[in-house]
Amino acid sequence: MNRKLQFLLFLCGAGVFAFFVAQIGTTALLANAKQTGWMFMPLLFLTALMYLCAAAAAWLMLAREPSRPPFWKLFSITWAGFSINFVTPLLNLGGEPFKIAALSRWLGVRRATSFAVLYQLVHSLGMLLTYLAAILCAFVVLPARSEWRLPLAAAFVVLLGLAMLVFWAHRHGGLQHLLDLLHRVPGLRRLARRVEPQREHLRAMDEQITRFYHEDRGRFWLAVLLEFLGRGILMSEFYLILLSVGVDMGLVRAFTLGSLASLAGNLFFFVPYEIGAKEGSVVVLLSLVGVAPALGIYAALASRVRDLVGIGAGLSLIWTTGAPAAGKVPSTEVA
Repeated sequence: MNRKLQFLLFLCGAGVFAFFVAQIGTTALLANAKQTGWMFMPLLFLTALMYLCAAAAAWLMLAREPSRPPFWKLFSITWAGFSINFVTPLLNLGGEPFKIAALSRWLGVRRATSFAVLYQLVHSLGMLLTYLAAILCAFVVLPARSEWRLPLAAAFVVLLGLAMLVFWAHRHGGLQHLLDLLHRVPGLRRLARRVEPQREHLRAMDEQITRFYHEDRGRFWLAVLLEFLGRGILMSEFYLILLSVGVDMGLVRAFTLGSLASLAGNLFFFVPYEIGAKEGSVVVLLSLVGVAPALGIYAALASRVRDLVGIGAGLSLIWTTGAPAAGKVPSTEVA
């Protein structure tokens, strides 16, 4: 996607965002923000708790490594990496090179790269399970309307298929299979030929991925559970936001609507920072349970503020991810 199209999408999203704000009025938004007050502190705590779960999952995955960073160093690397991802639009992968560089001080470059791929698979599986759970909850806690039940059922089937694919990659590896597929797809064969010299490295990465599942299934499922738990905790933020303005929607509904809003936002990954897409999806979803549009857009804006503060905190943690003590860096690069 070229920069002109990216800028156009950003303008469109910003236009939607500005429309919502104009419809509600800045006076009403400021009044809601004043009423929320101290509740922003628990919202930020939810962000830290999510990254704490993510770091704990990564810590479990590194348990058999000869050398791994201290837990709080890994926590800083994890939070900082996700924050960098958020400020790199479109693919949201800008934080991965940072995490590889930071972890290579303990693991070496090759094993750090393999771990980054492995962690993304575990993270993706936890995220997909969160969305699947939210869709199941939606059929119970949301009004029975055919206009959204059919799309949700279709989304459930697609997400279940993706979850099974990610799980299959954990059991059998998938990087070499992906390279084989590139060789067969017209237009991608040139890319496949350029990657082919790295097949042995891909094989080693596949081995590390499958080894974690087959040799450490208990830690594998615990890591997935921590990822699921972390995202579930954060997706319940709308419970606190609306409770602060006198609306008690219940934790299950908050988890359901927050997860579905996150899913809708991910569908618009090509819109820089999901601006407009997130706000629109939150307003529409909250309206399903009778929340007024004014409160819906306020909830979306409060969540956006929480996002931005969390990103700022994560970026500041980049400076705390220094090198390990002398002698802790692995002497080998063999994966």
